[in-house]
Amino acid sequence: MKTKLHTIEEYNKKNNNQLPEIIGEKIILAPIPDSDEFYKLYHKWLCNEDLKLKLGEEDMKYTLQEVKEMHDEWKKDFKNMTFCILNKQTKEPVGDINLFDSEEFQNLPEISIMIGNHSGKGFGTEACKSLIDFAFKEVGIMEINLSVYKDNEPAIRLYKKLSFRITGEIKDEDNREEHLMKLTKNNK
Repeated sequence: MKTKLHTIEEYNKKNNNQLPEIIGEKIILAPIPDSDEFYKLYHKWLCNEDLKLKLGEEDMKYTLQEVKEMHDEWKKDFKNMTFCILNKQTKEPVGDINLFDSEEFQNLPEISIMIGNHSGKGFGTEACKSLIDFAFKEVGIMEINLSVYKDNEPAIRLYKKLSFRITGEIKDEDNREEHLMKLTKNNK
């Protein structure tokens, strides 16, 4: 009988912090590539003003070195799974998706996703579905949480389509309103 785990940290410790590839119809979720080409692309995404606003990072200005260091930290963090979202057909990176034990949600798993300049093509939907299925079936968690800015309507539509439900509201440090949302294994 398979042992069910309940945190990202437990799964990562059991698997030596090695992430699998998760293959979907249009996407592949893979470990973040350790390449200058990827870091330059990610840096370009983080310079996009519209994307920064959706992420709540509008005041941030990352250097290429900071992007590399951020990914290095994520790769070493046993409480975090960060996958590169690849277009299955072209193998081109289109974004990233994270599942991590979140302090904001009492160390329960939280999901976040960033799609670079390929939004609206279904990559985000499939990446979320693939990671959620993996999390419930392979990691053994029972719920996934997230926070999303109320003005990020495309993301809210996506999360509702995936059966997340709004469980509360908060304001960030800049007084922007966010929905707190949750998906439980039983409500999927």
